[in-house]
Amino acid sequence: MLNFYTVIVLDVVSFMALLVFMANTNDLFSRHKKKQFTLLFLSVVLGILTEWSGSVAVAFGGEFREVVVWTKMVELSVTPVVPFLCAEVLRQAANAPRRRFRLAYLLIVHAGLEFLSAFGGFIYYVDANGVFHHGPFYWIYLVTYVGVSVYVLRAGYRVSSLYQGKNKTMLICMLGLLALGIVANQMDRDVKSAWLTVAIVVSLFYIFYNDMLQRLDAKTMLLSYASYNNMLSRLRKPTMIEILNIDSFRAVNEEHGSAYGDQCLRTVAGVMRKVYGRHGACCRVRNDEFCVILDGDEAAVVALNDQFLAALEECRKADPHLPRVSLGYACYDPSCEDVQDAERAMAAALYRNKERNKIKHGPVDRSASAPSAPQNQASSFAHEEAAEAEHPTLGGLDVSGLTDRTFAAFASTSERNYIFLCNMDTGVSRWSLNAVQYFDLPSEYMFEGGWIWESRIHPHDRQMYHDDIESVFSGRSQAHNLEYRVKNRLGEYVVCTCRGVVLKGDGEDPDYFAGTISNHGIIDEVDSITGLHVGAEFTKSIRRLIDERASACVVEVGIDNFPHVNAMYGQEGGNRILQLFGVELRDLVAGRGQAFRLEGVKFAFYLHDAGPDEARELFRHLRLVAQNETQIGNLRVPLRIYGGAVQLGPHCSDSESLVCSNLIYAMEQSLENYRNELVFSEDVCRTVNIENVQLHAEIHRSAMDGCKNFFLCYQPIVSFETGKVIGAEALLRYRQKSYGVVPPDNFIPWLENDPAFIPVGNWILRQAIRETKALRQEFPDFILNVNIADSQLKYDNFREDVLNVLTDEECPPENLCLELTERCRRMSPDFLKDELRFFRSRGIAIALDDFGTGMSSLALLLQLPVDELKVDRVFLLSALVSERGLYLLETIIRSAREAGLHTCVEGVETADQCALVASLAGDYYQGYYSSKPVPIEAFEAFCHENWGQ
Repeated sequence: MLNFYTVIVLDVVSFMALLVFMANTNDLFSRHKKKQFTLLFLSVVLGILTEWSGSVAVAFGGEFREVVVWTKMVELSVTPVVPFLCAEVLRQAANAPRRRFRLAYLLIVHAGLEFLSAFGGFIYYVDANGVFHHGPFYWIYLVTYVGVSVYVLRAGYRVSSLYQGKNKTMLICMLGLLALGIVANQMDRDVKSAWLTVAIVVSLFYIFYNDMLQRLDAKTMLLSYASYNNMLSRLRKPTMIEILNIDSFRAVNEEHGSAYGDQCLRTVAGVMRKVYGRHGACCRVRNDEFCVILDGDEAAVVALNDQFLAALEECRKADPHLPRVSLGYACYDPSCEDVQDAERAMAAALYRNKERNKIKHGPVDRSASAPSAPQNQASSFAHEEAAEAEHPTLGGLDVSGLTDRTFAAFASTSERNYIFLCNMDTGVSRWSLNAVQYFDLPSEYMFEGGWIWESRIHPHDRQMYHDDIESVFSGRSQAHNLEYRVKNRLGEYVVCTCRGVVLKGDGEDPDYFAGTISNHGIIDEVDSITGLHVGAEFTKSIRRLIDERASACVVEVGIDNFPHVNAMYGQEGGNRILQLFGVELRDLVAGRGQAFRLEGVKFAFYLHDAGPDEARELFRHLRLVAQNETQIGNLRVPLRIYGGAVQLGPHCSDSESLVCSNLIYAMEQSLENYRNELVFSEDVCRTVNIENVQLHAEIHRSAMDGCKNFFLCYQPIVSFETGKVIGAEALLRYRQKSYGVVPPDNFIPWLENDPAFIPVGNWILRQAIRETKALRQEFPDFILNVNIADSQLKYDNFREDVLNVLTDEECPPENLCLELTERCRRMSPDFLKDELRFFRSRGIAIALDDFGTGMSSLALLLQLPVDELKVDRVFLLSALVSERGLYLLETIIRSAREAGLHTCVEGVETADQCALVASLAGDYYQGYYSSKPVPIEAFEAFCHENWGQ
């Protein structure tokens, strides 16, 4: 038994040592509280070690009788000290009367009596065999211990009442457990359970106190905002909730100082606790806002409010500067409404009352001098613990000019952009709470915060930062603009950009240094204009829906011709329109899915368990709203939207990129061919099924694996004048064993929207130039036409890639012609003009593919520097059946020739068609009449045969 008991003692001592460490590293505790807990835990260790020492001495009989005597003396003296220390921890929080000195003197007297009993044996004695016995006055020890236990129970009830009745049951259970252990030890002295039980109870006491602090707002001793939210979430029956707001609290702080403002908070909180505490839970939710969750009906709430306002008026008699408080309440029924609805109703009532108070009482008196802290009935609820638990960086700091709520409003608008404001006279600065949390800064308010920030900057960047900040604070510079690396709370360095400026005071007001810090290691999850989640979150949601095999309808929406809106109403007006559109979209989707803001003027949403009909109905509703309900002021701004959709299900894609590509393709079809109706990918013969998805996945993998399984075919371009081949258009094809040769319409439109098309486009250009090298050597004027997609033009390195391929393959730029596909022509004309001028300045020709369809127009020729028009075959087919068609084709060819452009008519398949175009003086033709697209070997043979004729 002794060995087992020894192990238990070692475990308990180790556990107490761990609690000492935890208490001293607990940021919720003040320094004094840490000392109290340390003394408490060490007292338990002393008691357990003395009990163990006495037990070991008893095992040797009377040989170590003196050891037993003195260990028992220490043990009996320390035992009442433990509950006394527990009471001391609670006393300040409970605002207990200062009777602790009398009790402390009693404990000293008790310890003296225990010391005398070691000689006289009147409280306890140890016989010759080393066995402990109760003396005739053992009741002195019992009375002392019970008295101190009653004291700690009373303090516990006081603090529990202060915390509005929380954890009373836990307190009673702890005392019951303690009594059980002591009774067991008294009944059988071989059962060493007393101090083990004390150790367990002290541990529970630490948990009890820590839990209380976490629920508590340290300044007002009311429950915290987190507690308020947790209680609301647990409600199951109709309840009255009320919000209380201190009127003009910012003005009170500015006129009378933050210390008086804090005193006002504690006064209001004390009155709240006195009036509402027995009827519900009182919480502080924001700086000057409180909430009460009440049991009762509206009549009871009105009566309590009257009591509260009357009690405040009594306090105002002693302190005329005490600000007034506005109230607003609402009934919240968790079974049939959302808490946000009740909070909105509550807030609406509050601000109606605030307006009434403002009219009735006027603004806060700004002429009075700062009052001293009132010592009235309500302020008696403010106590020492609140002062101890004050945030350490606010104690003694002059935060004047930094407490404006506008700062908090702007600071909370972004997760990655932080703001700071520094009073250059006092050296105190205020920082966004997001920055405080992300970078583990000491506090929202800091003295010499710039130097604290400097300690977190990467050593290689620190001197640069130091020199720049020093120039600002020494007056040599008025602005700060730097990019550097900063260590976050995880020990990782992230790149940040800091921009700041000095705001000069007018002589009476101090100078301020204000600015923003952009954290490039974080991407905002929410769009700052519309309040919707951004594209990255949309991609994550698609991935999650696919992984869950969920049934959902995914829709992407674009606003047509929005640059015209920006031109009419300016960027600010355009942003307001986007904001309104985002609000309408979010409201339509609410409860059924989620809405997102993508790049530019594109939006997206998904609907759970929805089919095409439901998605189309919502899209029609959104289109009506966009056309009829978008306004700036009194001016209606009709918007025209288009959209694409994909239906997801249990057998859908395993790649979100494929789904996004299908959406883009469907949107293009909506804009071009379906009069802006919502187009599902199935509507344009691009069914999202297992086979199609697998094919796209294979093509994507091939594209990323060195363009494996891709190959090129070439279709001749023939001159009408000579009948000879003057060049060819390189056309991409895909061949895979399980699919054979895949038709280009089945994958090229999708692939052009995939990020993998950048390496594919470079491979097409390099492979085509390489395969036609022999033909260029044989016929130096041979022209190779290669299609380029809009994604390539947008790519930053596209210019360099094209020139590098020409250099590597030793191809003269005059032998290359880049064909602009349909989507390229939707890009900004200014951007296109710059890109095309660059390539033409290097000798590369430019052709406009499929001229006359889609976004092509004669006006476009006035803007873009092109060399050749490739006339779409629709004009040729029309010319064969109508005079109007013939006239249009003739006009295009003649106008191009007079403008100095070549023409190439596409889709020539018969001799009659060829003769017709030749009669109109076209330059070149391309089509099955000369040859279908063929691989390079067959194309070389065709050229040799054509050139030999």
